[in-house]
Amino acid sequence: MSPTVDRRVALLLFTIVVVVLAAGCVAIPTTDDSSGDLEERIADAEPPAEIDATVEVREVVDGEPTTATESVQFRADGASRIETDDTLLIVTHGDQRWHHDRESGTVQQFEVDPDATPFLEGLYDQQAEYVDRYDVAEVEETTLEGHDVYRVAFDPPSGETVDRSVSVLAGDTEYVLPLERTDEVDDRSVETVEVWYDEEQLFPLKHRVEGDGIALETTYRNVTFDPGLADERFEFDEPTADGPNESGEDTVEIGFPEITQHETVDGADEAVPFTVAEPPAEALPDALELDRITSYEFSDEERTQASLSYRGDGETTIVTTSDGPRTFAVGGDDIQVGDADGTIAATDQGTELEWVCDDRYYSIYVSDGVGDDRGLALEIAEALECEPAAEN
Repeated sequence: MSPTVDRRVALLLFTIVVVVLAAGCVAIPTTDDSSGDLEERIADAEPPAEIDATVEVREVVDGEPTTATESVQFRADGASRIETDDTLLIVTHGDQRWHHDRESGTVQQFEVDPDATPFLEGLYDQQAEYVDRYDVAEVEETTLEGHDVYRVAFDPPSGETVDRSVSVLAGDTEYVLPLERTDEVDDRSVETVEVWYDEEQLFPLKHRVEGDGIALETTYRNVTFDPGLADERFEFDEPTADGPNESGEDTVEIGFPEITQHETVDGADEAVPFTVAEPPAEALPDALELDRITSYEFSDEERTQASLSYRGDGETTIVTTSDGPRTFAVGGDDIQVGDADGTIAATDQGTELEWVCDDRYYSIYVSDGVGDDRGLALEIAEALECEPAAEN
């Protein structure tokens, strides 16, 4: 699955409506014994097997609020169900994820990265990183949404920015509404960081980050831990076309791509009507090795795609060749790749470079932990040769 799809469908921040705390809060002095013990518990906490909740999201930038709500169910094994205002349904089960846009009636199915961390595990890992990186300024026992909680106020270091702080706070989530965000959010300083932890589960029921003209909040409401969710909640029934939607357009079902794994690049070459672009070994860092070779046939788009995934040290680089433009193109700044026109974009997970050469569409994704991700993407692109279509 293309990281582009994950980033387009899955967005970066949970930001939420403020909840009024009950009276009678008890402030705990932040001695080494009190805060240190809690930090250790947060770092060692394990996620529940399941969670059922409503997530309220609020983002305020320069006084302009954006609010959204989602119904979510997560399992520790990675299965999930997210419903957004009766317009979007996202179901993840096993190695597949389905996105159902109920307004347009369209459905897309994607392959889940087998190395992806389940959401609940990732959320708890992020909290452990949070207490490792930030000093605790205050701990307070209070209540939130009927739960006894610890409100932990962290002391962000000087020079901490909103983007960096939120990436640690919220993690690379697998979803969230595509809230419109302005470029001015970048590099704003962080002044306040707070997390409300359920006292028993140490689940982060609420996140709050405030800074230079921006407030980001996430609140989980109506939370039930280990509710015993039925397996059917994580199964997806493909909808049938039943006439025009609210916009008067005919409902369109997007065909699921046929996904094939290959043992060798030659095997992928034989399966697609073009030469699969393979970077020379010297263009890749030593830590990255070819991990997965995948071809996709999108019958509804009359398009075929082949992707080579290189992984190592927790980082990823993906080189994709296609005979047509992808539905989810990142875009970005204009750039030249040899004599070809392309675009390069910095995303929250890394860099993606796209260009067209002789009716072939190429893209390179480099995760942001691979040194100079932009430089590496360009180096790999320049090492590739643009091949004409093969007659298979």
